[in-house]
Amino acid sequence: MRFAKRPSWSLRVGDDQMLSAALWIRDATGLVVESDDVPPPLLIPPPASAILNGEDLEAVGRDWLRWWRALLAIQLDRRDAPPQTTTPSSSRKWIGATYERLVDTGDPLDGFTGLAWAPALQRACDGLFRQASRARTGPTRFETQTPWTLYRQVVHGVAAAHALDPNVLSGDVLVTPTGGGWWRVLGPGFVITSDDAPAEDVVRAAIESRL
Repeated sequence: MRFAKRPSWSLRVGDDQMLSAALWIRDATGLVVESDDVPPPLLIPPPASAILNGEDLEAVGRDWLRWWRALLAIQLDRRDAPPQTTTPSSSRKWIGATYERLVDTGDPLDGFTGLAWAPALQRACDGLFRQASRARTGPTRFETQTPWTLYRQVVHGVAAAHALDPNVLSGDVLVTPTGGGWWRVLGPGFVITSDDAPAEDVVRAAIESRL
């Protein structure tokens, strides 16, 4: 939260359409991808798709994991965008690296040509992306059911525990439409979570992991 003309703690909470779609495609095609940075199945299972019938699902699953991690890297890049006061050369370097990631992860507007290195996955993404938008049906539970007072309580609790000014604290929470009470710290101040994970624990992790 930020208030005009005075410093304040900051917490960004939201979801991402591409990440939600990636999870929808994973579940619809029956890919089994086990990794610590991959959320559980969607809260609302998608209808099964036969678009990958005859493919080596284990190999496609490996390609999906590579794609998923590239999508996560984009989120981390956006969080670490240089401030407006940064020198032009530094800004250009950041923009160039981020653009390369975006190209490599593909775009639904061009048939996911960036995924040409994984033809079966590209075909699945191109064929299912429009349906996959169902994975993101509205505001997350974090946005609609978590009171602002809980965020404030957690921030001030962390500040007190570490003898810090709460107004210097910040964090990011990326919500996925999945279940299982799952969440992970992806980087300093950055947590990815299922929509049903305990909000207090998730927010505390997002704040404390940046310290």
